[in-house]
Amino acid sequence: MTEVEEMINRAREEQGRPFDVRQLTTSCVANVTLNMLFGRRFDLSNSTLLQLTSAVNSLAENMSIVLEIFPVLRFFPYFRNTLANFLTADEKMLTFISNNVAACTKVCDNSY
Repeated sequence: MTEVEEMINRAREEQGRPFDVRQLTTSCVANVTLNMLFGRRFDLSNSTLLQLTSAVNSLAENMSIVLEIFPVLRFFPYFRNTLANFLTADEKMLTFISNNVAACTKVCDNSY
């Protein structure tokens, strides 16, 4: 099933009720990218996929161009918290990628 079909089916399941399309869209777009990277799609209700999309959203929310330009601001409480949230989300995303690269490597090693 393609991601477009998945989105259509999920929207139909709501039967006209309002729902947050952002999570559905984020998960479907992430699935397209992950399918290209790892050769498989994740179920949209997969907790690992949901954690990844949450981490990516957190990265986007906590990215601060101000900290890039003025790194000394990281010592102020507001920016310290922003940076801490950014780094936590970054670590979660990198862990997800590392785990899936290791799984793909294991599959490839076993196929020889």
